[in-house]
Amino acid sequence: MPAPYVVAIAGASGNLGSEIIKVFLASYRSSFSRIIALVRNPSSDGAKALAEAGAELYKIDDANLGTSYEKALSGVDALVNVLGKVPTNVKDTIFDAAVKAGVKVYFPSEFGINHLISDFPGWDNKEWTRKRAHLHGSLEAGKGRIKTVAVFNGLFIEDTFGPWFGFDTANHVYTSVGAPTTRFSLTSKTDVGRALGALSLVALADPSKVPDTVSICSATVSHAEVAEIVQRVRKELGDADQEEIVVKSVDLAAFREATRGAQLSNPDGTDPAGHIRIVMGEGKLDFSKTNANEIANPGQKTWKWKTVEEYMREVKGHPWC
Repeated sequence: MPAPYVVAIAGASGNLGSEIIKVFLASYRSSFSRIIALVRNPSSDGAKALAEAGAELYKIDDANLGTSYEKALSGVDALVNVLGKVPTNVKDTIFDAAVKAGVKVYFPSEFGINHLISDFPGWDNKEWTRKRAHLHGSLEAGKGRIKTVAVFNGLFIEDTFGPWFGFDTANHVYTSVGAPTTRFSLTSKTDVGRALGALSLVALADPSKVPDTVSICSATVSHAEVAEIVQRVRKELGDADQEEIVVKSVDLAAFREATRGAQLSNPDGTDPAGHIRIVMGEGKLDFSKTNANEIANPGQKTWKWKTVEEYMREVKGHPWC
């Protein structure tokens, strides 16, 4: 029996998009007869690698964006948008094309913190403001026409444990904003892909079973817990570096005010690290109690979510250093 659905991924050759489409190609072939990578340069090494893995490439014409996407999405059931920092009007054009083409399920380019619950009045990160506008517009315009599902996965396990979020492993110092025991959620890029595949199938079968906004997470930890994990892994692996990691903290209110000042002095700044550290310190990045993990992967029967300890073993206790 042929696979019933078709999925397209915008931004498929990018950092996250390439991981997502690899999961679809490896794990969801039986459900998707065509897995389409929407790319601007099919001659790039990344695009060629996807084609060799079995993806169908479709070249997007930037000069005729709406028409190009509408043609590309003809016959597509689910669209995953993983395009990064592109203007809101571009995302809106892609969404409009999806509606016109008859796409049933749309995942906008979110995949990070839940900016719907962040609190930065007058000094929000501009990229989050743009994402919020696109999401609200898609939900409103798509009523009764297309199922929009925003997926918030917290931080990426692979990209988190560096100095930008207070993890200075090379110098044996971890610094949290607020209490070092405050927990935050992370998801591996592979798990994001797995969850998108699963949520696509659930939403295509019955859109009412998937909320318009969902959180997922592979793991939830604190700065203090990460320090313990790294030290335990190093000890078990017999690593030469057994120096204790010192866990420190900075005052949340003071850090928040400093970040506010920096954003107001540079309103167009798009580096979200300061804002994210505030959200981490406020506990708003803890998705452990309210998430869609059971919708995507009930009882972890389809796959096991990746843990921080598994990642630390992969990097031998030396993340980003």
